[in-house]
Amino acid sequence: MAQNEFGYYHEISLTISSPDVEPVSDYIIENICGSLLLEDEDEDSRTTIRFYVADQVDVDSRVAGLSRYLAEINSNYESINLRRKRIKDLDWIEAYKKSVVPVLIGNSIVVKPPWDTETYSGRLEVLIEPKMAFGTGCHETTRGSLAMLEKVDLSSKTVLDLGCGSGVLSIYAAKRGAANVVGYDIDPLAIENSTENFAINEVEAKCRAYLGSLDDVPGDLRFDIIVVNIIKAVIVPIIGDLNERLNLGGVIILSGLLDQDREDIETALKAAGLNSFEIRHDNKWVTYRIDKK
Repeated sequence: MAQNEFGYYHEISLTISSPDVEPVSDYIIENICGSLLLEDEDEDSRTTIRFYVADQVDVDSRVAGLSRYLAEINSNYESINLRRKRIKDLDWIEAYKKSVVPVLIGNSIVVKPPWDTETYSGRLEVLIEPKMAFGTGCHETTRGSLAMLEKVDLSSKTVLDLGCGSGVLSIYAAKRGAANVVGYDIDPLAIENSTENFAINEVEAKCRAYLGSLDDVPGDLRFDIIVVNIIKAVIVPIIGDLNERLNLGGVIILSGLLDQDREDIETALKAAGLNSFEIRHDNKWVTYRIDKK
């Protein structure tokens, strides 16, 4: 298919009952793309899921697979309308510029686009170029992760950013003095966006982003700080592995989690011997800080 210098994407959205959001989100992340947006509908208990797929991907087969999955979990979805629109990367950027605002987080952080020239006294600035990857600071899970990181000593630390998205958490860690930061994500678009944002923030010497999951992180690497902003279905099975990758005295931050996920998360934490943790709430989302003592 012909490409232009900006590239094309397919914006796909669907509106479903809120109780089905978690399994459908899991399916999309595991089988279609590594990031998505959730938009609660004010009028009823329904949620719109929106995600983006690059033009060069076999979009038709992936959408067909999603349709089959929806029909399997709920017969009401057999004729669901999967709204689909092909857009230029440029269209996304222009739409984003019209709506994005700087996000003030905690006592000392601001996440803003590169074109914002305003200064924010006393706040460390993280610049994020708008792309399809998740993590511009607006979502509760990104805010929660940054707010937790704000209270962690990052000086000279080694950091793993799992599900790095736009690289926002990696960049913040590097600007706070981390010695080395590696990010992993299963979405190629996220790796491109992270790498671009590393350059914009001038932290390329400290930060690298790689395609893959925890299984792809070299087995001999251990970290002082591990940040995971994904979803419960991915996080729960790897909590024991995360503990093994963490140095004594280190910190794990877990986000991408709903309040309803707490029982499963805390059961897995305790099974791994991680009994010292605190929780930050932001609307229906929760973020954990776990200390390895």
